[in-house]
Amino acid sequence: MGTRMEVMQLESRMDTEDYRKLQGLFKDPSGAACSLSRAEFIGLAWPSVGRGSRQQYSLLFDSVVACQEGHRCTHPLKEDVCITWGGLCSFLLLQLSDKIKNSRIRSIPSWKPPQEVPCPHRDPVQKVLHLQTSGQYLTVSKGGTVVLWDGENMSPLHTQQLQNSRVAPKDLWVTDVVVLSNINKVAVSFTSKEVYFYDMLAQRDFSCQYKLQGLKFTLWCLDYWAEPSQTDRAVLTIGDIGGQVSALYFTSANISLFERLSLRKDSDSAFVILWDELRRGRHRSCYTVTHQGHMSAWVRKVRYLGSMDAFASCSSCPQSSLVIGWREEDSRNVRLTTFATKRGVWDMDHHCGLNLIATAGLDHRVLLWNPCVMSEPVCLLRGHTNPITAVCFIQSKQELFSYSKDKVLCLWDLSRQLCLYRLTTVFPKMQEEPNTLLFLQEEQQRLLLSFNSMLFLLEATRQERNSSDM
Repeated sequence: MGTRMEVMQLESRMDTEDYRKLQGLFKDPSGAACSLSRAEFIGLAWPSVGRGSRQQYSLLFDSVVACQEGHRCTHPLKEDVCITWGGLCSFLLLQLSDKIKNSRIRSIPSWKPPQEVPCPHRDPVQKVLHLQTSGQYLTVSKGGTVVLWDGENMSPLHTQQLQNSRVAPKDLWVTDVVVLSNINKVAVSFTSKEVYFYDMLAQRDFSCQYKLQGLKFTLWCLDYWAEPSQTDRAVLTIGDIGGQVSALYFTSANISLFERLSLRKDSDSAFVILWDELRRGRHRSCYTVTHQGHMSAWVRKVRYLGSMDAFASCSSCPQSSLVIGWREEDSRNVRLTTFATKRGVWDMDHHCGLNLIATAGLDHRVLLWNPCVMSEPVCLLRGHTNPITAVCFIQSKQELFSYSKDKVLCLWDLSRQLCLYRLTTVFPKMQEEPNTLLFLQEEQQRLLLSFNSMLFLLEATRQERNSSDM
């Protein structure tokens, strides 16, 4: 161990110029390659490089010989043994490979075995959310069942059934849910082309405050963003099955999302807002920005990029796999950037610190995009053998989760483009293709996966948690 450590200390102190000096020692006066004995190597290398000690160069020589002969040096070497530049390079490459391997082993996270969470849902879970104010979790299923979960032990605390006055209970279909954390509300989209805004203050039961109606296409996905330093400013982004992406810009969210003076109430005392009124600018506290960048393809996911005042969206159409709508300054006009892939995209996520967008490709590939670079992806992650249905960044690290249809979960190191963790054969086998979601709660290092109405929990071990906090 001492020999290895001394050699590593010498290597760590040497730079490119030092290695050039060493390379020159393995050439005779005519420039031809030559070999060096122990005495020659130590006598030339130590004064030429000017780093380390004669003892360290002696140990380096022994290590190279051992590498050339394929064994450890456990006995004195013969004086006539020589090394070549190629042998020295082979040893250095082997050392580098060991360093990479050891670094990779140290960085692999340690996870507890996945466990199924007893779940009151009877139909597919459409969204998993974390309520920052209470530390609790919220899940909503396709049929409108809302479950509030304890933030520590993941036990259900309260269950509620959402109602929609325009749809019979058996026909109710929730497509997406977002938390409006700055104003303690939840927005829910339905296939009835509506968005309901529920108040979460003071009681567990949601009370519907606003109903946004009259949209052209069925809504499929939502995203909500609030300005951290000015919470009055917020944006609700909507994607629908007609290829349209719409952003609702709220200018006084803390006071009221919409102007109430001109609103009518329906039978359950909720204010009704018509989309056409917003589009025409009838509400001074809210205005819309819209684009049709996906043509007629279903918009699978939307995400507002607050730092750039742009909204990203993806679809399974190859020609419009990823579209970024750039809002022009002081205008409602939108400039589009479109990215194409081989088979389209099922999901996406954005890393705020790196400013990268990850796309879950139906061509089995995870692509990383710089929103400001139009020509091609900046990185390609290969390893899946089936279409990828979900991606999720770890915002505090340069890491990414991806999940594919064959029930393979991968964790990627983005800086090295390596798969650190691959989990297979532990997720439930189902007759029909499940609707699978990934939700990561970074503070507690919990990853929740939904398979239709089932929930699975992956937690980092205590050792991994502690190392991540350092």
